[in-house]
Amino acid sequence: MNLVLVPRVLAAQITVGLHIQRKVFGLTLNMDTVWATVAAMVVVGLLGLALRRQTTSGVPGRLQAAWEMGVEAVSKQVEGSIGPAGMSVVPLAVALFVFILVCNVFEVVGLGSKYEWLPAPTGDINLPLALAIFVIVLVHVASVRARGPVGYVKHYLLHPFPVYLMPFNLFINLVEEIAKPITLALRLFGNLLSGALMLSLIAALGGWKLASLPIGEVVVLIINPIWKLFDLGVGGIQAFIFALLTILYFDVAMSTEHDGEEDLLRVQEVERPDGEGVPVGGH
Repeated sequence: MNLVLVPRVLAAQITVGLHIQRKVFGLTLNMDTVWATVAAMVVVGLLGLALRRQTTSGVPGRLQAAWEMGVEAVSKQVEGSIGPAGMSVVPLAVALFVFILVCNVFEVVGLGSKYEWLPAPTGDINLPLALAIFVIVLVHVASVRARGPVGYVKHYLLHPFPVYLMPFNLFINLVEEIAKPITLALRLFGNLLSGALMLSLIAALGGWKLASLPIGEVVVLIINPIWKLFDLGVGGIQAFIFALLTILYFDVAMSTEHDGEEDLLRVQEVERPDGEGVPVGGH
């Protein structure tokens, strides 16, 4: 009796998120993330140069028209929520959206292999966390400028409860501020990592055998393009949510007319796991 050994691939045996690492001045760098981030920066720079060449005061081209529509939409959102004082947030929000979108698009060229040649850098927690910390630091700087040093401190000591609960106010506000960059980063990272994991699982389908007829390769050819299209949509949504939350964080930080409860509710609505309830309008 002949025994045919059929290779089996377990989900626990599939590796995902491995990086090509190098030591630089005692620090471990994920080199694939570094060159993918540089590649994304180059793409964004080339898009900027192409837009500059096509910019005209007459009939705009497709790239200029798309750019103007995006900037106008962000400007309306910022003006409606923060007001004219928040228009300085528009370049930051637009730049974050374009850069993160380009990074997320790299997920489409992934093969589900152990080491990707051009991985989505946002699938490495280091880049989303760096972007989140960068945004939150700017948010606190804007809050100090809008409220003044004394008003900035009072905001964390006297809200949301009366003055006799000052220690409790400080505690919950510190927890909230620490959680902001973590949740902002993990939302983006988690969605991109799950996409990479799915690509790895789909690639592992090639090891399937049914009797003597291999079907894994056929399944991969069918499922892989469908999943990549879905992943591309998820990447666009995540770039939009990151930029939108940046605007809302600035909205809460620069609010001086009220305590910010309404703005906080709007931020929490966008932060819902299902991604529904994107707010529109202003105060």
